[in-house]
Amino acid sequence: MRIGIDARLYGLEHAGLGRYVTRLIGEVLSSDKKNHYVLFLKKNHLTQFKDYPNVTVREVNIPIYGFLEQLVLPFIFARENLDLLHVPHFNAPFLYPGKLIITIHDLIKHHSKGKGTTTHHPLFYSIKRAGYLFLVSTVVRKARSIIVPSEYVKKDLIKNFRLPENKITVTYEAVDSNIKQVKLSEAEKKQVLSKFGLVQPFVIYTGSVYPHKNVDLLIDAVIKHNQTKEVDLMLAIVCARNVFYERISRRIIEKGAGSYINLLGFRSDEEVSQLYSLALCLVHPSKMEGFGLTGLEAMKTGLPVISSSASCLPEVYGDAALFFDPESVDDLVNKLELVIGDRNLREKLINKGLLQVKKYSWKKMAKETLAVYKKHTSK
Repeated sequence: MRIGIDARLYGLEHAGLGRYVTRLIGEVLSSDKKNHYVLFLKKNHLTQFKDYPNVTVREVNIPIYGFLEQLVLPFIFARENLDLLHVPHFNAPFLYPGKLIITIHDLIKHHSKGKGTTTHHPLFYSIKRAGYLFLVSTVVRKARSIIVPSEYVKKDLIKNFRLPENKITVTYEAVDSNIKQVKLSEAEKKQVLSKFGLVQPFVIYTGSVYPHKNVDLLIDAVIKHNQTKEVDLMLAIVCARNVFYERISRRIIEKGAGSYINLLGFRSDEEVSQLYSLALCLVHPSKMEGFGLTGLEAMKTGLPVISSSASCLPEVYGDAALFFDPESVDDLVNKLELVIGDRNLREKLINKGLLQVKKYSWKKMAKETLAVYKKHTSK
C-alpha cells in the first residue's frame, strides 16, 4: 500500500509537534517494511530518508496554516495516488478527495480564546479563529480515523463534535532519549548554577508561556511563598522567546521579582537535563493540555513533579505527581511547601515518576498508529 504522511512539521524546530512527527516517522519506518511511504517534507529535511528503499520524498515548502494548504496541497497529495494520507495535525486540506486520517493533539484553540490569547488585531483574530473552527469541524468529520494523545482529548472531541467513539484512537506519546538523568560533580553543579544565574533551591517550568499555560499563577505562587516562608525559592522558566515571553518578562519586573525569577529562553535537551538534576521540582501549572510531555520528561530524570489537576494531566501522570487546583495560588504555595519540607514525599514522587514514565513508548505509539493505517488500507 502507498501511504502518505504530511511531514512539513518534521524536525525539533517545530517544538512538540515536530517531536511527535519526527518520532512517528522514525518508528513507523523502522517497524513497517511492507508498505511504501510518501513523505511530504520541507527542503531542509529532504536528504534524511535517501537510504530507505520504501520511501519516496516530495519537497513541499507550503507554509503551515496558510491558505495554500487548502488551495494547493489537495492537488499535490492527490497526484501521488495514495491509498491513505496521514496529516499529523488539524491543518488537513478539506478538499483532498482521498482516504484521510488526522492527528488532533488538543482543542486548546477552542477553549482558550479572546484578546488575551492573541497578538493580532481583534478583526484579524476573529477571521483567523472562524477559519480555524470551520477547518477543524470539517476535517474531523471528513477523516476516516482520528488519532489523539489522551483519553481527555478523545472525550473533548466527542463532546464538541458528536463523533462516534470508534472513530478515535488514543496513542500516548513518550519521552525522548535525549532527556535523561545526569550526575554532576560539585564543580559542574556550581558551573551550571552560575551559567544560569540560579541558587538552590529552585523550581523549574519548561514549555511555552501562552495564557493557557497558567505561568502567571506559578509566578504569583513563588512570590507569595517568598513573602511568607523562611526558605526563599528561585524559579527558572525555560521557554522560547516570543511576544508572550516579553509579557511574562514585564510582569516579573512589575512584581519586583527579577532577583529570583529567571527567564532562561530556549535551552537544549542537554541543558534542560542539567537543570532538572539541580532543581527541587518541576511545576506544571497548565489549565489545558493534550498530553503533558514536560512532566514525564522531568520524571524520567528523577525530578519530582507538582502538576495542575486540569485536563489530561491526572490521566497522564497517574499517582506520580502532586496535584493542585490551577485556579488557586494558595494551593500551589501549600504544595511547594510540602515538597520543600518533606524529603520522604520527594523520594516517593521520584520513585513513582520513574515507574510512570516507563508506561509510555514511541515504539508502542507507532505500533498503534500502524494498526490505524492497516484498518483503512486492508479494505
